[in-house]
Amino acid sequence: MSVFNHVAERLRKHLWIVIALPILLGITGWLVPIGKMPSSFEAQTTIQLGSYMKDEYNDPNQVAIILSNDPFFEKHVQELWNERQQALLSQVTISDLSNHLIQIRYRGKDTDDAMDGVNAVTNAFLAEDQTRFNQKEKIIDQAIESLKKEKTSENETVERARFLYKLQLEKANMKPAQLLEPAQKGSGTRVSALSSKKRAALGFMIGVTFSMIGAALPEFVRRKE
Repeated sequence: MSVFNHVAERLRKHLWIVIALPILLGITGWLVPIGKMPSSFEAQTTIQLGSYMKDEYNDPNQVAIILSNDPFFEKHVQELWNERQQALLSQVTISDLSNHLIQIRYRGKDTDDAMDGVNAVTNAFLAEDQTRFNQKEKIIDQAIESLKKEKTSENETVERARFLYKLQLEKANMKPAQLLEPAQKGSGTRVSALSSKKRAALGFMIGVTFSMIGAALPEFVRRKE
């Protein structure tokens, strides 16, 4: 008797399993809870980090740490933090794009939620960055004004001029972080769970496949022996 005849005979002998297994897995696929999970949407922004007196907000690695921990959100994104607490951290992803560029991604329940979320985090970061920039700029301005008013001897005049030039050059090269790519409504990525019908069909096909494998496997084992 050929292999195919043996397989067919085994399928007929265990016909109730052949029928029951696909039906059971199909029903399971229909009922599993994952089908009730909402789709998620992702929106993103791209920021050019600033440069001012080697602040931690100028370092992509430090920024990734800051935007991945509680204190920043508790202080600067209070509304979102009060609403979502620790779940908020899992919705935010920070990527280093090199050349002092970072990308902030936010996953939300719909496009509006994703866009509002990423804008809230981005705006909070930019506002804090601008505050830090203004503080550093004020320090340099005060130092420059102090040097200009300071009375020095002839021997100290050259040294003062050099130091003054250094401060003015440093101020000229300073810049705060800038938003390069704002989030756009509907620009996120949709991640949808399988529908109940698709899961039921998948479960049914898996059941049929298991039945066929179970019927054919003994023949291959026997031929190998």
